[in-house]
Order: sequence, then structure tokens, then C-alpha cells
Amino acid sequence: MTQIRSLLLGTLVSASAWLMLSITDCHASSRTASLASAGPSAENPLGTRSETLAYTLTIEALGDAVLDRTISDSSMLKRLREEAPVGAFGLIARADMDLDRIDLVLRSVGYYDALIEIRIAGLDHTDSALLPRLEQRVLGADSRVPVQVQVQIDPGPLYRLGEVQLDGPVPPTARAAFELRPGGPASALEVLAAGAAVLEALREDGFAFARVPPPEAIVDHRTRTLAVSYRAEPGERLPLGEIEIVGLDRLREGYVRRRLGLNAGEPFSPSRLEAARRTLMRSGVLASARLTTGITPDASGRLALRLEVVERTRRVLRLAGAYSSDEGASLSAAWSHRNLFGGAERLTLAAEVNQRSAGPIGDINDSASVALRIPDLWRHDLDLQLKLGAVSERLAAYDRDALTASALLEQRISSRLRLGAGLGVERARLLQESTAEHVELLSLPMILDWDASDDPLDPRRGWRLAAQLTPTPMVQGNGDPFVKIRLVTAAYLDLSGRAGSRGDALATEAQALSRPALLGRRVLAARLSIGHLFGAPSSAIPPDWRFYAGGGGSVRGYPFQSIGPRTANGSPAGGDTLLEGTLELRQRIGERWGLASFMDVGDVSADGFSHFGALAIGVGLGARFHTPVGPLRVDLATPLTLAEDDPPVQLYIGIGQAF
Repeated sequence: MTQIRSLLLGTLVSASAWLMLSITDCHASSRTASLASAGPSAENPLGTRSETLAYTLTIEALGDAVLDRTISDSSMLKRLREEAPVGAFGLIARADMDLDRIDLVLRSVGYYDALIEIRIAGLDHTDSALLPRLEQRVLGADSRVPVQVQVQIDPGPLYRLGEVQLDGPVPPTARAAFELRPGGPASALEVLAAGAAVLEALREDGFAFARVPPPEAIVDHRTRTLAVSYRAEPGERLPLGEIEIVGLDRLREGYVRRRLGLNAGEPFSPSRLEAARRTLMRSGVLASARLTTGITPDASGRLALRLEVVERTRRVLRLAGAYSSDEGASLSAAWSHRNLFGGAERLTLAAEVNQRSAGPIGDINDSASVALRIPDLWRHDLDLQLKLGAVSERLAAYDRDALTASALLEQRISSRLRLGAGLGVERARLLQESTAEHVELLSLPMILDWDASDDPLDPRRGWRLAAQLTPTPMVQGNGDPFVKIRLVTAAYLDLSGRAGSRGDALATEAQALSRPALLGRRVLAARLSIGHLFGAPSSAIPPDWRFYAGGGGSVRGYPFQSIGPRTANGSPAGGDTLLEGTLELRQRIGERWGLASFMDVGDVSADGFSHFGALAIGVGLGARFHTPVGPLRVDLATPLTLAEDDPPVQLYIGIGQAF
């Protein structure tokens, strides 16, 4: 709510105050004259007396939640009622200030002929008999009885825009951005936004020093219209000049210039400069990057640029942990060097230990890896990742000891889309149902990653799509060549409250202003995962490449890998086809806390999509504590179909949302 107040008041009222002051009235308003008498200050309302008055406040509702809230939040009578005691004269002074502030709120959304009446102890706040009555009350026996303060508002008719003009040598592209039209609500924010849109369009068209001064605005009470006239001053189009880079330490200047991708002589464009700055920041090596332009053209008539950077700490150590009642505890550590050779090369050493056995103590699983990411290998945003790994697993489905190596080329097509292709090799010893086998295989993974969500750890809107196609043309051992496909998509829908319906202008504007504070208060999240193996029967595919379901990252409430086909002795066998889905409702409570309710479904088949059994369904509730690095998540889930010896409730603890 504090953020909403700041946005609504700071932007809706204060930002448009100058426009209200510059408006010329063609006909005087019928507003009652405010109190204008000399006397003690509001901070010392009674001069020589220090007695104060308690009061209650009632502001008449207008039937629109946003307009009512904005008026209420602008009220000094409300804001200072408890935190700043006031005397008789000070109370009247506050009422007089409120009349002006409320009138400003109403004018800013197009109500220029409002009638506002503030009554204190039954009298109009401008009544000359009010001050003596309040002073007597201060000294009387009923001094502790709160004084009633009532604010009554008649907003009057909504004024409309009359004649609107945009003068000056404005090119067609910038003139098209001027969307102010006669007949629309006479809203200060819409008027200001029209000028800002023209200025932005001019700058995007290369006019680096364009100016769009405040408009001339004339309100006509007779016709209930507001005439608005802008005059733009584009200036000259300027190309970019030389780039000065300051603040570099280990990072090479050549890398920064290539990553930035700006060239002298190309047209000036604020969005182009910001996109270049963001591309540079995406390298992960810089803590900040500030790109500014000169205040005047240089000697060659170009616009010089200055890039100021601050490099991040080169070495970083990360620790993470998680716990679930079915998989046990896990602990991982990763050490990274962000800038190994001066070109944003990232070296990462990682290790993890976990316990995923159903026994009371269980076997310890461990893994270790070393990875090197080389950015911008042959072209912009083309990265090469080399990785070596070793893993030892003791799972309910199989035991595995393996060495892996991979090389993956990743091309970032846009800020949302990433494509990749590579080569992987694995040498493993696998044990399932007391049958051991040695496997060596070659894989050719291809990935597509689309991320249109707003936050990697706590998404509130947007959607994601991750697809992986992995042909495995060579398998030495008991397996046959196969192809693995996995598709995971997730969508996030913001269900947070919206503004009321009354303010023709205010409803739309206040929604836009308050949206950053309201977003994510209630989010509906959905996930769908589909996988399939083809080219060989599931029994001929190494068990570590088959699909399994159940557990914290799958169907919560069911033990890890417990869903799907079983071996002769009852262990998970895995399958060639996977189907999983999740529906989760997330509700924020206050600034830090949140709740979640969810339903997970899933199944694994050993013989294609047509051989699924009854879907396993898990439901549960969760709590979230939101931190700067993502929410701390605690989930309790129960299966709707309980197998023999399975616990009725599973507990999951981790960082970040479930998906």
C-alpha cells in the first residue's frame, strides 16, 4: 500500500501540479474561498497555548475505489491525524490545505468544477464562528471528545479535451506519436504523456537535443473543455561519435567494444543505446554500466559517448541446500571465476552431495563438475560451454557411476530466445535389478529456450518454453541407438486486483501507475511437461536415460521416482513416455510472506502415449518467504492415491518457486 500511495500521489498529483498551475481559467470556478487569516503556525496552532484536539475524519466516498483511495491518501487531515497532534487553528489550516489538495486531485483527472465542503464540529471550515468554538472546546470539559471532521465532495461533470495542437517542425514519425485527441478526458497525465511521447519519438529519430516544453493549457468552464497546445523544438539529427570507456580493470577494452556493438556514425537512438548497455551487462562481469552522451555535438558534429563501468568481484562462492522428506537433504557448492582471461570467460567448479534413498540412513550420492564458458566465440552472443563431470548415484531405480563430457554451442537470438547444439559423451556403470552393465554412448543435444517471464526465480507474468532433442546415435553396451525429446512449458497469469470503473480518466491512469506495486500479489502458474523416447524399446535404453516421475520437481506428494512402471522386484523401471502437469495459485501476504496451493498430476508409460494408466495426483499447500535472491519455499503435499508403505505427507524445502 505504501508503494501505491507513493505512485498515485507522487505521479498523479505532484507531477501534474505544474500543469494545473499553468492552466488559464476562462471563467472563474464556483469554489468557496479558503481561509486566509494571519495567525499562529500550524505547528503551534494556538500560539501561547499547547492544548490539542483529537478528531475523527470521514471522507465521502465517490463510488470509485481508486479515486477514493487517491483522495484519502492526499489528505493531510488523515495523514497527520495520529502522528501529529494539532490545536484549533491548526485543524482549520489542515482542512484548508486538504481542500486545495483534493481539488488538485480532481482537476488532475478532469474534474475542474468540483464542490468540496469540509465541516468541523458541524460548521464549514471557513465559518468565522468555528475557531472560537474549537478554542472553547479545548478548554472545556469535553476537550477529550474527538471533533467530527467531514469532507463532502461533488466532483461535478468530467471535462473533455477541446482543441489540441502540436506545432513546430515535427517529422511525420514523431507527429504520429501525438495521440491526444479532442473529446477525450481532460486528464493531466494524458496531456503530459502526449508530450513525452513526442519527445521520445523525436529522440528515437535521431534528434538528440529535442525539446518539447510544457504545453499551454486553457480550461473553459462554459464549454467544459480543456484546450492544449504543444510546440516542439526538434533541433538537428546527430550521429554517434567516439566512445570513451572508463573504469576497466581486468576486462579487456576490445571485448567491451565488441560486446557493446556501437559504431561511430550510426544514428542516435536512446533505445539502441539502452539495448547495447543491457547486452554488455548480460555478460555478467559488470556490476554497473552507465552510458551517457555529450551535452553538445563534438567538433565533427557528432554526439560523443561516455561509458562508465564497475567490474564485479571476479571470484564468487555459492552455497545452496534443499530438503524433502522423500529425497532427503542436499548440499551444493560452486566456485566461479567470472573473468578468467579478461574476456568474460567463466570457470565454474561445482560439487553436490545428496541422499535419495528410501532407507532410514540411505546412500550418499555425490557429483562434481568443472565447466568453462567462453562468450562471443566467433560472433556476438555465440557462447561455447565445455564441461567435465563425474557422478555416483544410489537411487531406488538404479545405481550409476559415470564420467561425462560435453561441448555445447549456445546462440542467443534475442533477449528471450536461446538456441544450442553440441556433443556429449558418457561412460557409465549401471546396476538395475542386480544386473550390471557398462555403457558408453554419444549424444548430440539440441536445445531451444524461450523465456518471456519477468523473473527467473519468482515469475509473476509471461511464459516459458524449453525444448530439447537429443539423438543418441551410438551406444556401446546392451542398449540401442535412440532419440530423446523433452518439452516443458510454463505460463504465469497475474490475477492481482484492478482499478475501479468510475474515473473515465483516473481508472486507466491509476491502474498503470499502481501496477508495479500490485503485480504478483496473486499469480496463477501452470506447467506442462511432455517427454518421449523413440528408436528403441524402453528396456533397451539405459535406465538413466529413461523417464521417471514423482518428487519435488515432478509430482509432489509421491516419493521420488515412484510413479510409473515397476521391475519384477517392485523397483521403479522407468519408461519411454512422460506426462506431467501442475496448477499452482500463489498469493502474497504483506511484503515478504506468501501462500501457495497446488495440484500436480503425472504418469510414465513404458509403451508410448496410449498406454498411460491412471494419472497420479498430488495436492498440497505451501508457504513462501520472499528474499532478494528469490522466495524460500516450504511445501506440504499428499497423494490422492496412496500406495502401500508410502508416507501420507511429503515435505519440500528449497529456494525459488517450484517452477
